[in-house]
Amino acid sequence: MWLFKLLSLVGGAALFAWILHDSDLAAVTAILSRIGWPGVAAILAVFGAGFAADVVSWLLMFRTLPATGLWLWRIWLVQMVGEALNVLTPFGSFGGEPFKALLLKRHYGVSYTEGSASLLLIQTVNSLAQVPFLLVAVGLLVHRHLLPATLEQVILAASLVISGFMVLVLVALHSRLLAALHARLERSRWSRFDSALRVLEDIEGRLFFFVRESPKRFAVSFALAFSTWMAGAVEMMIIFHVLGHPISFTDAWMVEGIVSIARSVSFFIPAHLGIQDGAIALLAGALTGAPDVGIAVALARRAREIGWSLIGLGIGGWFSIRKPAEA
Repeated sequence: MWLFKLLSLVGGAALFAWILHDSDLAAVTAILSRIGWPGVAAILAVFGAGFAADVVSWLLMFRTLPATGLWLWRIWLVQMVGEALNVLTPFGSFGGEPFKALLLKRHYGVSYTEGSASLLLIQTVNSLAQVPFLLVAVGLLVHRHLLPATLEQVILAASLVISGFMVLVLVALHSRLLAALHARLERSRWSRFDSALRVLEDIEGRLFFFVRESPKRFAVSFALAFSTWMAGAVEMMIIFHVLGHPISFTDAWMVEGIVSIARSVSFFIPAHLGIQDGAIALLAGALTGAPDVGIAVALARRAREIGWSLIGLGIGGWFSIRKPAEA
């Protein structure tokens, strides 16, 4: 697994280097110099609003935690650290997500079971909210005919696979398939898998609780998750604007939606290095007719990710010297 992650990182870095090598770096630098501090503030404000919506959505996944300002602040701190590790370490979500559960347990007394289940829940809700967002983006892309027909067909196929998988998840939740499987295996020679199935069944039960037994809470969480995706589109529109090449909100939605597909299919590559940047550069270049603008947009998005993640690492340093809750 680690060798595969390392090879993926090397491949992504090589692709990123090739993208930069194939561009006019002087022209890209000149385009990036147009951002200015007001532009930086606008980009961070929009991303911060989307990040806050994601934090609130995650807090709603906990059965035992009250939805108070104090817990919202705590979850925000943990989310900052975890997402920084997801971006800046070569392990991707293998580094950030488990660390979130660790911080919750070590500093706030949230059990590993509750923390891990909440992380799986929020990932599921985010993925469900992604489906309508990316389907609209693909529809806009097909309508505009910006890319070669073959590439558009590949993107359409990827979006249908992602959407179909999430439909299967909803069907499985409605049918409580894991609970039924657990009951069958308890009476068979496969009962040695009982412990693992109990954990999965508990997670399924929590998902079922939110989807079926607490529809209002699930609806709020879903709406917040969808607003997080929308914030990404607004951020993309602002980046184009401050770089001197404004685009419409629908075009920004299209770019962000297609980039989200690229990120989904490259989940095994740390920070989606090379894949995310190539997707942004391709679409932005096609929209503006200037490939250098596409590279500049991709680098602006990377700069925001790195800057935000460095703040998260600073918070992680504070956690490392903070007295654990158990003590």
